[in-house]
Amino acid sequence: MKHRHQRLLYAGVVIRTLAIIGCAAACLTACGAAKPPKASPPTTTTSCVSSKANAKLAADVAAMHHAAQLPTKNTLLGDPAINHATDRFLNDVALLPVSNLVRNRMIDHAIGTLGGTCEQCFQALEAARPIPNIRNDVSC
Repeated sequence: MKHRHQRLLYAGVVIRTLAIIGCAAACLTACGAAKPPKASPPTTTTSCVSSKANAKLAADVAAMHHAAQLPTKNTLLGDPAINHATDRFLNDVALLPVSNLVRNRMIDHAIGTLGGTCEQCFQALEAARPIPNIRNDVSC
């Protein structure tokens, strides 16, 4: 009789514990159930749209691609053609009126053209990324 009473007592404790855990889970999910207010979509300005700037950056990336196709003795330093093309691209990407999202994407394209031919060029391109300023960026 004593063992049956202990089993019933234990079962009651287990049921209460499960009920408390269930209530806690329901409360936690209810806290996140409220929908946040919809944020207005970012407005795009036409002042940042520059087809000349995009064409210039695309030409720089093409020049980097051409320079990367040349034979390179030292993959750490690259060769003069890769260095010159990378410097020109970095200067243009910093100065031309494009948004940070476009700037970041063009740096992606430039890194893709290197193909492991210049490690220091890769490091310079990575350092030029506008990562902290990208979120909700609509300005140039």
